[in-house]
Parts: sequence; structure tokens; C-alpha cells
Amino acid sequence: MTMPSDPTIPAPPQTGRTPTERIREEPIGLWAQLLTAFRDLSGAFDAFANDANPEVRALGRAARARRPQQANDYFAIGDLCARLTAQGATLSQTYAAKTVAAYTRAGELSSRELPAARRAIIAFAFWIADAARTLGNYESIETALLICEQARRLISGAGLSHDERRLQMTEDRLREQMTRMFEGESASADKRASAERESRMLCDQGQILLRQGRPQEAFERFEAALAASDTNQSAWLWRAMALTDLGRFDDALASYDRALALEPEGAGVWNNKGALLMELGRLEAALECFERAIDLAAPISTVKAVYWLNRGKVLYMLGRYAEARDALMHSHELEPSPESAAGIAACRERLEGSTGSNAL
Repeated sequence: MTMPSDPTIPAPPQTGRTPTERIREEPIGLWAQLLTAFRDLSGAFDAFANDANPEVRALGRAARARRPQQANDYFAIGDLCARLTAQGATLSQTYAAKTVAAYTRAGELSSRELPAARRAIIAFAFWIADAARTLGNYESIETALLICEQARRLISGAGLSHDERRLQMTEDRLREQMTRMFEGESASADKRASAERESRMLCDQGQILLRQGRPQEAFERFEAALAASDTNQSAWLWRAMALTDLGRFDDALASYDRALALEPEGAGVWNNKGALLMELGRLEAALECFERAIDLAAPISTVKAVYWLNRGKVLYMLGRYAEARDALMHSHELEPSPESAAGIAACRERLEGSTGSNAL
């Protein structure tokens, strides 16, 4: 559940586009598809089809399944993510990045839609900058700065020099506001804090690039983040995701291990490492990671449901269908989803086929 936005912040700009009719997937076919795409829950494979918000998730899956893909689907996803960006007294960096990613995708699908996509990105960037200045907290200002920088890069060379200059001026004002927040710190503390802020900023930039499908550029930002502060656990985690997308799987596993050395009880890191091990066919090791993630996870249904779903996947691949069914049923109880329902149906089919009678 998202928090209601601050009433002093105006609603974000919208393109007003609507998606066409959604496509339904057959349960067993969906399960087969999931078993061949293990990185879908990391955010790197499809940021929309696996979103925690059910409406974003539904739109993302419909957009992914449609052939040919339609720009309107991604304009609609961008509008929805823009509405989800303001959450309580802060701005969601995740939904801000996904807003830009969705509008960018819409422009990539059709050259006729590219001007509209650029206008949507520019309008969103100025809105988020105004919202951040109103909220006045560091996290919101940092998010707005990242989005304005990304927007300026995306429209560079498009003949929109006036908007580029306005975005640059907006970035400068946001940086000045951030600097004022840290005036008065002692020299030693300020140096350390400055390195940590730089590392976090570079890591945040890398996350946005990774969501844009630019893993090499993202990897370079994560490397720079770690050069500024090698204790940035988040940078090690996201570096592993970028390396996975680049096909450097052994390096990715090593990066996950560095993240776990800094935060051994990071349930999400254990889950992501398990997903990669599952992709590499190291199923027993993957199962151990998912079980560790379940043991460490906070009691949040949507998060634990994902871990139980992954446990069900690997058990299914190991041929342990009864255990897989139980894990998937547990996931479905925590948060019903098409994936867990499809997996349960697939397990039932396997069990019934092996016994010649109804095993449930």
C-alpha cells in the first residue's frame, strides 16, 4: 500500500493515454515462461511486469505480451508510475525512475511518438523538481536531481536547447539546496559524509541506468560508487545485477558475496543470489539461498510471497513437486498472483500424472 501524497504537492502531469485491451495468459503457459526467466524479479529483466504494485504489474504484463508492442501501453504505465512517485512526505526514486523508463520506451517503439515521449519526460522532470523543493528533504531532492539529469541527457541533441538550459538551471538549484543542508558539519565528518553521499548518488544513477536497460553504463556508475566508498552495500548489490545482465555470472556472484559480507541478514540479497544460481542450474545452492531469504525476511506479505514463489520454482525444477506445490500455496496465501496459481496448477498436473489419480 502506498502512502497518500502530501496535499501541498500538485498532481503530476499526465499524457492521458490509455492501453488497449489486455491479453490473458494461460496458467501452464505462464509457468513455463517463468521457469525460463529467472531475473524477472530483480528489476533488471522487466521493471513493470514484476512491480510490487498490482496495477503496474498488470499493465506491464499486458504490454510485454502484446505483439507488436504499443506505445500507448507504456505511456499509460508512465502516467501510473508518475502518480505513484509522491508517497507521503517523500518521493519514490523507484517510481520516478520507472516513469522516465516507461515514457522512454514509448518513444523507442515509434518515431512518431518520440516528441510526445520527450515532452512527457520534460514535464515530469520539472514537476518532480518542484515537488522536491516543496518537501525539502534530502531524499526527495536527490531523487529530483537524478531525474532532471536523466531527462537532460535523454533530450540532448533533439533540438530542445531551451528545455536543456532550464533543466540545467533546475539541477544547479537542487544541488545548492542539498549543499545548504550540510553546511556547518566538522571538516572530518564532512569529508566522510561527502564520500558517502557521492557514493550513494552514483549508485542511484546506476540504478536508473539499469532500469533503462543500459547495464554497461550502470556498471561503471556502481564501480565509481564503490571507489568513493567500498562499504556501500547497495552498490555491491546493484553491481551484481548489472554484471548479471552483462553475462558475467561469476563476477556477479562474487559481488553478491561482498554485499552479504557487509549485511549478512539482507534477505533480498540472498533471494537475488539464489535467482542467479537457479539460472546457472545450481539448484541445491539456489534452494539454500531462498530458504535463507525466507528465514530473514521481515513479515511483509508481498516480499515473503516472492521468496516462497522462488523456492517453489527451484523445488519444481528439482522434481520435488509436492514440496513445490506447498511452497507455491504458501506464496499464494501471502499474496495471490497469476505466477503462484500457474505454478500450483503445474505441480498438480505433475503429481496427478505420476500417480494416475488426484494427488490433492
